[in-house]
Amino acid sequence: MSAYRFGAFTLDAAARELRKDGARVALPARAFSCLLMLVERRERAVDRDELIRALWRHGAATDVQLGQLVVQCRRALDDDGQTQWAIRTVAGFGYQWVAPTVVPDATPADAAPARMDDRAAAAPAESITAPRPRRRTSAVLACVVLLAVVATAITWAWSQRHAAPAVADASRARVVVLPLAAGDGDGRWLRLGGMDLVADRLRRSGLVVQPSEQTVGQLRALGEAGGDDTTAMRRAAPAATLVEGDVMQRDGRWFVHLRALRAGTAPPLAATGDDASPIAAVRGAADRLAAALGHVPAGTAEADPVSETVQRAQAALLANEPDTARTILLGDARLARDTPRLRLQLAEVDIRAGRLDEARRSLDGMLAAPATAGVFRAQVLAARGLIAVRSGEYAEAGRWFGDGIDALGDAAEPQLRGRLHNGRAVSRTSLEDYPAALRDYGIARDAFQRAGDEGGVARVDGNIGAMELLRAHPAQAEPYLVAAIARFEALGLVQERIGELQLLFEARRAQLDNARAWEAMDASWSQRARVPSRYSRLSMRLYRVEQLLQQGRHNEAGELLDDPANDGRPADVAENERIRLLRAELAWRRGDGEGALAELAGVPAGALASADSDIIRADVELLRARIERSLGRTRATAGAPEPPADAATNARTPLRRLAAANRAWAEHRDDDAARAFASAFALAQAQGVPLAIVRVAADYVGYLLARTRVAEAAAIASQVAVWADRDYDAALVQLALARAQGRHEAWQAAFDTARRLAGERAIPRVLGTPPG
Repeated sequence: MSAYRFGAFTLDAAARELRKDGARVALPARAFSCLLMLVERRERAVDRDELIRALWRHGAATDVQLGQLVVQCRRALDDDGQTQWAIRTVAGFGYQWVAPTVVPDATPADAAPARMDDRAAAAPAESITAPRPRRRTSAVLACVVLLAVVATAITWAWSQRHAAPAVADASRARVVVLPLAAGDGDGRWLRLGGMDLVADRLRRSGLVVQPSEQTVGQLRALGEAGGDDTTAMRRAAPAATLVEGDVMQRDGRWFVHLRALRAGTAPPLAATGDDASPIAAVRGAADRLAAALGHVPAGTAEADPVSETVQRAQAALLANEPDTARTILLGDARLARDTPRLRLQLAEVDIRAGRLDEARRSLDGMLAAPATAGVFRAQVLAARGLIAVRSGEYAEAGRWFGDGIDALGDAAEPQLRGRLHNGRAVSRTSLEDYPAALRDYGIARDAFQRAGDEGGVARVDGNIGAMELLRAHPAQAEPYLVAAIARFEALGLVQERIGELQLLFEARRAQLDNARAWEAMDASWSQRARVPSRYSRLSMRLYRVEQLLQQGRHNEAGELLDDPANDGRPADVAENERIRLLRAELAWRRGDGEGALAELAGVPAGALASADSDIIRADVELLRARIERSLGRTRATAGAPEPPADAATNARTPLRRLAAANRAWAEHRDDDAARAFASAFALAQAQGVPLAIVRVAADYVGYLLARTRVAEAAAIASQVAVWADRDYDAALVQLALARAQGRHEAWQAAFDTARRLAGERAIPRVLGTPPG
């Protein structure tokens, strides 16, 4: 949203202005950010720690400082601690925005995620037979699909042979199953493994049950504040039915006691189970509890030893111990006898650990077996599609996910259906089939809502944000990303939140909202120690390098790029090209053009089919053309073919036209250069992305000034002057123009601004000389 109205006030997020009856109200930057944060999250109270983490670097502030900031906000709104008409103090917790608020400029393009969902769900659901803006969406989209598919795939793998669950009514309050008290003996794995089994049985009776990995993540986050699981979860989910229980072994039998704690004054419900098998005991108690809650228990099934192995491994995964899960699976002799459930679970664990080739061979073998059919085949196909996403093979991924959707048919498996459609939507997003992607996102979001999977809903919102970034719509992307971040934070899903913060960094940077972009990246980077995946940690380092280069912090960027862990060769080829691009950019900024070209030599020329990978190629093409022009080279490499003037355009087209303009400039083809610069600038303006406009203008103004076409250069420079106080390249444009015009005072002001923004960047020597 770009504006919010309450009483006589308007809060303009895009202009970062608070106005009363049309007149601007002075408000410090941090106070404005605090006010905007409260308004954007007005559906809930915001705790003090959340505000401090968002508003102060590294969360270095006290409650007193936050209180003073809130006082500033209240004073600006003619509010105070007594009246609290706009900002209410939530005793012992934080603050909440309570003023009636309207959003007059909401449109279907930039409305809240629910509106996008309404549009998508209403669209035709037929599939077409057959994910980061600028450079990085693929890694984040791949990570989102990985976390969405792997997190509970094991449960689907073993439970698919049982009776399908009743379709749940999503309007009903959800059930949250808490870890079971299981002691420290042989049954300690039942703490999480039993919890997940209870959740599955209740879900299959038709109840809306929160996924286990979300519960574990939420409890991990809530546990930082202290208190027991039940009390902490009741505060976080006051309307939910909480299920707690305990497991004990005595005289060779297992005894399970479950209690359903309903909201309000409803008395608790209890159920028990006992058996020689822990799986049968847990299942019996869960089915009796489902009946007590008014639901028909799912069909019974034999508690075979394979089920116990599966649940033991699931418990290890929920505890974020994938190596332990792999050891458990490999230790079961039935794996060698080609037991499908164990093979699928091992493949899922291997995907999570980055062993893609091993997982691919196992899944392909399973798909070749005639017995692999129905829901189980759909699950295998979902895992196979995930491998294709992780490998950057988006067209293949779309086919795997589409086959999974066909195999699933009409089965009442909303969570699996959501994952398959979300995966295919990511594939279609990367291939720029945006209408079809939006239809899939709508189906996925609806399915996740019916399954009570708040994390799935958040993933869809985040992926729609990533799609808008790829479409060069960063302003439209931001509300989706902010919504996804808030959901992930509430659920305690750290890695997913980090991924969305990285995309939010891209969205704000594209709008040249640099201060808030740095805030998003700092918030992401501060959580790096909590990310176990090597693949995700590499992506985090590269995002951080991007930020450091944009801030002129070259030494820190160099240290991260020299990290030996970067040379582990990630599965995504585009990520390797991204490393080369960043190393080349740093070398060029340090004055080593030859070294930069050497880094880029390993990146092939030409466009790629997937949008998120192709943006890296477009950036490489532009950087190579700029360096060669600065070195006086005339197309030292074969390069990419010149884009036809009437070719179809996309978000990368302005960059490719700009690269062509630089090549023509270097080769003294003035007419071609002038046409290419004008075309690139017109396209950038049409797309309306400030960062792209500045990138084109910087070269275009340089070209015009080199030909003493000062008036034309001034016309271009005037269109980026609004960003000169916050962006280094835009400041250099104004500096170059003022020097060419001989305006000493304007040159001095521009020089001071550029120097303030430069960091470790050296202002070009010619621009550092005052005009004669």
